[in-house]
Amino acid sequence: MHPASKIFLALGLVITLAGIAMAIGGGSQLKDVGQWDVERNSNWNNLDGSTDYDFSEDVMVMVRDNVRCDTFTLTMENSTEENRYENDECTEEGDKPRGYEDDPDGWYHMGTISIWEYREGDYTINSSADVYLVPWGAILAEEVGELGTGILRAFGGSVFACCGILFLLLGGIFALTLKSSEKTTKISQGASSFTTTAPLVSGNELINNADESKDPEWWSGKNESN
Repeated sequence: MHPASKIFLALGLVITLAGIAMAIGGGSQLKDVGQWDVERNSNWNNLDGSTDYDFSEDVMVMVRDNVRCDTFTLTMENSTEENRYENDECTEEGDKPRGYEDDPDGWYHMGTISIWEYREGDYTINSSADVYLVPWGAILAEEVGELGTGILRAFGGSVFACCGILFLLLGGIFALTLKSSEKTTKISQGASSFTTTAPLVSGNELINNADESKDPEWWSGKNESN
């Protein structure tokens, strides 16, 4: 096999495998979009019995998925602002909020406390279940970043794999069309010598040729032809 074909086949195999691995990683990352960490991204919860909250931006109201939508209640108010929060609509069965399929595993997004409905300031929150408040901005930035990275990895991996396949095809073509360089052999017989690019002959063939050169009839025939 020609050296060029070996190089192209090796490069093609490496690039193709790297591209496939990259594409799989990107696809896996895309599947994880929407599976963000509620507890890590939360800026407030009432697990310790706290009810005071400093409101300054839109936040999602998140609860565990063992809380029924139709029985969950939450109020947020202070001495000058009355409660304006309302849960999102529930499914027909009443146990889940609509759109729960897009929520992180193990959690329900029950509603949103919006800056359009509340002024910034200190409020008192009371709820019928444990609540985690998660800022919309942080989640949006994280999810967009993860989505973009996943798309780039999947697309880049696909391009790499295509390039690797092209290298493999070129290597196969080279293997079929290019021939290995022939070895040059110099053979000496007495005072004369000559060079040939023909394939090397075996030792027995060289011995037989040497024996024929000693035959007087062979020499006489050679001289007559000259």
